[in-house]
Formats: sequence, C-alpha cells, structure tokens
Amino acid sequence: MLFQSADREITGQWNLWIPGAVVYLEKDRDLYRTYSPGAPMNKLSIAADGTYTWGITKGKLRKVTPWYQQEGVTYYSLHDDKNNTYDFWYKKATDELIFLFGEVGGHAATASRTGKILSPKADTVPEKGVLPVVQTGEIPAAFKRGERVEIYWSGQWYKGSILAVRNKEYKVNYEGWGTLYDEWVSPDRLRKVK
Repeated sequence: MLFQSADREITGQWNLWIPGAVVYLEKDRDLYRTYSPGAPMNKLSIAADGTYTWGITKGKLRKVTPWYQQEGVTYYSLHDDKNNTYDFWYKKATDELIFLFGEVGGHAATASRTGKILSPKADTVPEKGVLPVVQTGEIPAAFKRGERVEIYWSGQWYKGSILAVRNKEYKVNYEGWGTLYDEWVSPDRLRKVK
C-alpha cells in the first residue's frame, strides 16, 4: 500500500530504544537473575512522502498486513543497514512508534519523537509536503553535572539528574531507579525541573 497524507502523524524524527531484559539462569540447583540493559538504536527520520533514513539506510515505508495484525492498527515496514525487517505501528496515546521483529512480531524497540508535529492550518498547505516541527522540551545551551532535570522517555517525563557530559550528550540517572537504568541522552530529551 502507498503512504498517504493520513499517515503523516508518523513523520518526524524518532529516537529508538531497545528495552532491557531480565533473564533467569539455572546452575547447580540455584536460580540466578541477570539484567541486560537496553540500548539506543539509530535515529529514524520519516518524511511526509513516506521516505525514511535510518542510520545509513534510506528507503520508502510500505504499509503491511502482518499475520499478527491487531484490528484497527496500521502497520508499516522498513529495514535497517543489515537488511533486518521491522514492522511498526503508531501509538497515539503516548506519541510513540512500537517496533516489532518483522517475521515474528515480537517487541523489538520503542521510538520516542524528538519533536512534535504541528497540524497545518486548514487553509494552508505545507511547503513541499513537510510539516513543521517543534521541540517537545526546552533545549538549553548546556546542563551541568549534578543538575536535577526531567528526562523524556517513552512518552513521559521522569525526574533525574545529570551524571556526566560528553560531546553534547548527557549521562542521566532516573530518580528512584538503580544505576542499571542510567543512559546517555541527547539534550532534546531533557528539560529543567519545574
């Protein structure tokens, strides 16, 4: 199926995150629990015409009907630089993309928007089919180590603090969460504590 103007709610810039996982291992009648932290994937850009750039891969989104399709959900398909196929759908309630492994449908990643789409006025047409984008939070010149901030993750803002700074990225700790959840984030996912 072709990409249409109704699909524009998914256009914009997206940060993808592979979730962490808890794994249980049995050894000599003992059971061990280990946690593997999540990790960022390449940023995804989706244009209003359905073309995308994901890392070094460029392509055109396709609408698909996977075997695991839920009623009322529109699925799109794309591939990465290793030619792995992913299906995804838009979760309006949290303004997220939910990525699934294309062949089996298991959860692969979640994508949070780095900007928010503004609807064009009814009497105007976006130039060259591009919708304007505004940032979801403040982007101050810099945050300092030790500063308390709010961190955008998976559609919500969480309290935390800056642990370290490197190349315009910030290592953050989420308040009330252990160090396993610390991560490096871009400034568009941070805002001053209100």
